[in-house]
Amino acid sequence: MEENTQESSLQAIDDSGPKSRLSVLFGHILGEITAIVWRWGNDRRAVAAFVGRYSAHLAILVLALLIGVAGRVALAPVSVAITPETNLVSQPVAAEPVLTPTAAGGNRTPSWPLFNQAARVVFRKAQPRTDIPERVRLEVITYTVQSGDNIFLIAERFGLSPYSIAWSNMETLQGSPWLIQPGLTLFIPPVDGAYHTVLEGETIESIAEQYQVTAAALYNIWNNLEAGAPLREGMQLMIPGATGEDVEWEAPPPAPAAPGVGAASVSWGACGDVAVSGPGALGWFILPTGSYAVSGWYFGDPRNPGHIGLDYKCSLGDPIYAADNGVVVFAGWGGGYGNLVRVRHGNGYETYYAHFSAFAVSCGEPVYQGQVLGYCGSTGWSTGAHLHYEIRLNGVPQNPQLFEP
Repeated sequence: MEENTQESSLQAIDDSGPKSRLSVLFGHILGEITAIVWRWGNDRRAVAAFVGRYSAHLAILVLALLIGVAGRVALAPVSVAITPETNLVSQPVAAEPVLTPTAAGGNRTPSWPLFNQAARVVFRKAQPRTDIPERVRLEVITYTVQSGDNIFLIAERFGLSPYSIAWSNMETLQGSPWLIQPGLTLFIPPVDGAYHTVLEGETIESIAEQYQVTAAALYNIWNNLEAGAPLREGMQLMIPGATGEDVEWEAPPPAPAAPGVGAASVSWGACGDVAVSGPGALGWFILPTGSYAVSGWYFGDPRNPGHIGLDYKCSLGDPIYAADNGVVVFAGWGGGYGNLVRVRHGNGYETYYAHFSAFAVSCGEPVYQGQVLGYCGSTGWSTGAHLHYEIRLNGVPQNPQLFEP
C-alpha cells in the first residue's frame, strides 16, 4: 500500500509543470524526512531505503537551488591600473555594490564602484619585448682613419678612452697622435686598456709591470696564453685595465731653428730634365717617424763610423712623414738605400728617407711638413724594418739628432 502511494505521488510530480514539480517534490521529501526521524530508533532499514531511493532527487534539488542563486548574482566590474614606477599592474578587488535610485524615483538598483582603493592585487606587467644586455666584444678589431678623424673622435665612436686607443697603437702613432693621417689602420681594443705587441725578451711579469697590472690580468678571454708557456716575439696581447706612458696630445711648439737652418720662400729641384718647385721650408724639422726611438745605427756610430744617417725605429707599413716643407726630387730605387725619397727644402737642406716598403709620393711633387711620404720597410741594405734618415746641408751629411725638436 505504501509503495503504491509513493508511486502515485511521484507520478503526480512528473505530470505537473517545472515549478509545481519542484514544490511537490520538496514537500514530499520533507514529509518523508519527518516520518523517518520519528521512526529513526525503531526502523533503520527504512531510513536506508529512503536514502537509496531519493538520493538522485536530492542531488537534483540542490543543483537547482545553486543555479537559481547563481543566476541572481552580478559580477562587479574590475579596472586595471598600471604603475610605471614599479612596472607592475595593480588590479583592485571588487567592492560591495552601492544602491542608487532610478531616474523615475522608483526602486534603487545596485551600482558597482570602479574598485575598492583599500584592496589591490598586484602582479608584474607583461613585457612585449626581451631586453638583451650589451656584451663585451670578444676580439680586437681594426679601424681605418678617415678624413677629419682624431684620436678623441675615434675613441668616442667606440666607447673607449683616448688613452686606450693611443696605448694600443704605439707602433703606428710613434708617440705622436697628432700626426695621424687618413688611411692609417688602428687597433680598436674591446675594453679600456692596451693592445701590446710582444718584443724580444719580454715576459708576462715584465709586461704586467710595464702596464701596472697583475700578471693574472694577461690570462683573459682575449689572449691564448697557457700558464708557464714562454711568449713569442710579435705576439699581440690584450691587457685590460692597463696604464701606459703619458701621451702628448698636441704637437710640441717649434724648436728654435738649428744652426744654419732658415725659412725659404720656395723649394726647387729637377726630376730628370724637368725643373720642379714646391713650398719653402719652415726652418725647423719634425721627427719623420713621430718618435725619438732609435733602432740601429746612430750618426757616426762607433760601431759603424761610416754611417751618415740615423736609423729610427718603425714597424713594417708605418707611415713616414716629411720633416719640413719642400719638393720631392727623387722617389725610386736607390741601391743600398732601397726605396728612397729625397726632399729638397729650398734653404740648402735636403732630407733622405730610405728602405720604404711603398711610396706615397712621386718625383716633382710638392710636400708639406707632416705629409706622408711612404711606408716603413726593409728594402736595400737592411736586416729589418726601420727608417734610415739623413739630413744634408749643401750635400754634407749632418747629425739628425742635432735637429730633433
